[in-house]
Amino acid sequence: MNKKANAPLKVTYDCIPCAIGSLINLFRKGLVAEPKQEQAMRALLDYLTKIDYHQSPPQLGREMHRLIQQVLHNPDPYYEIKQKFNRLMLDYYPDLKNLVDEAENPFQMALRFAIAGNIIDYGPNQRFDINKTLERAKSIELAIDDSEPLQRSISESKMLLYLGDNSGEIVMDRIFLETINHPNVYFAVRGAPIINDALIEDAELVGIDKIAHLITNGDDAPGTILETTSAEFRELFERTDLIISKGQGNYEGLNSVDRNIFFMLMTKCDHVANHLRVKKGDFVVKKGGCVLSWSTTSRGK
Repeated sequence: MNKKANAPLKVTYDCIPCAIGSLINLFRKGLVAEPKQEQAMRALLDYLTKIDYHQSPPQLGREMHRLIQQVLHNPDPYYEIKQKFNRLMLDYYPDLKNLVDEAENPFQMALRFAIAGNIIDYGPNQRFDINKTLERAKSIELAIDDSEPLQRSISESKMLLYLGDNSGEIVMDRIFLETINHPNVYFAVRGAPIINDALIEDAELVGIDKIAHLITNGDDAPGTILETTSAEFRELFERTDLIISKGQGNYEGLNSVDRNIFFMLMTKCDHVANHLRVKKGDFVVKKGGCVLSWSTTSRGK
């Protein structure tokens, strides 16, 4: 029996309109002054003619948004949006926490709310309805459901590394972490601003520092790319016995990594949905790491 690595997820032509759409979304939100819009678009289009199609989507996103930040002379164009959604989801917190606490299965309810929070994204998919998604989450069937193995792994683990994703969404991560009540949790955020991804200040604002050790991954990609994260983060990543990875960007960067890792996400684009063999918009809890397969030489032994 051999270990077979999952195929890494790479940039495709479908990522190009998503990249352009992300910039146009910045324009529509008034985050790029009109005199700067043409310069920003020309710089992005020039960059897209030269991209490496063997890289992962988070690598593309990192370089694209570094370019945008440089053109705008603004290291954090999404700052106000992040604050808005942190505050908004904190307003939801008491009701959502109460629903989880009173649920027949609090773990499953908290899990679904955590995945539902993944809809808060100002990358390529900028249109979302939080209320509708939270209501849908109460009874949705998971397209891939490894939630029972996840719950067992949580109960058996001595150390849990939780990879956060977006601001606002991390309020639901807090509820999930409060529900599982693990004694030794590390919560990782990005090392520098990228889109609306959570930073240390966001995690502190929503109270995650009260229930977990906070750490940055030392990188500014909209996902986790191990090669460019900090030595401190990589050491923790290797040492922990369970990793929970939230969001599509983290899945895009880590789907082929051989660790005890579970991915919790909503599929937001056809490229990722096809890779997972589900539909766009589906809720997923998937056990990662290498899969075991029988080789022709080992059969019958």
